[in-house]
Amino acid sequence: MAKTHFLSLGVMGSCLLLGVLFGCAQDVNQDEAIAKVNATNIQRLANLYFTYQMNNEWQGPADEGAFKAFIRGYNPGKLARIGIDPSAVDELFVSERDGQPFQIRYSVAGSVRGSSEPVIFESVGVGGKRLVGFLNMVQREVDEAEYNDLWAGLLQLYNLEEKLPETLNESILFSKARLKGRSTPVRVN
Repeated sequence: MAKTHFLSLGVMGSCLLLGVLFGCAQDVNQDEAIAKVNATNIQRLANLYFTYQMNNEWQGPADEGAFKAFIRGYNPGKLARIGIDPSAVDELFVSERDGQPFQIRYSVAGSVRGSSEPVIFESVGVGGKRLVGFLNMVQREVDEAEYNDLWAGLLQLYNLEEKLPETLNESILFSKARLKGRSTPVRVN
């Protein structure tokens, strides 16, 4: 039985490796995949915040001016690919849900190993709930108490793990695995 189980794991591992090396059997439209993870302004801003960090030694922009300058200086073709009109960057900083400017946590440190910090926040929200955009491509509606904790940099890890959707990409699964077993608030800078 153990030998059969080991063989099954070996076959599954080989299939996974082949899939990574040679791609999936189905054709994946890259433009559609990119559009899906950049469908809203909160997603676009969180992803661009992460891109800023990658280009600046894993440090977030110091303020709105630095963030907007980075976006305005970014490749216009890449901006268009994620649904941003390079001549309308200011519109990107407004939530489609509540029509208000986002609040953004500036100078948040990231990591080459992945980051799950909250950085983009709806100002007003809808129905008593506000969306928060995290660096790991998660957006979540939260109540006022959790919003205030997240804005203050207090990331309730045990709550975050419970609320993460089950089907996520590898970077989010990595973040979820890091969270497992923690039960106290952690200060996020």
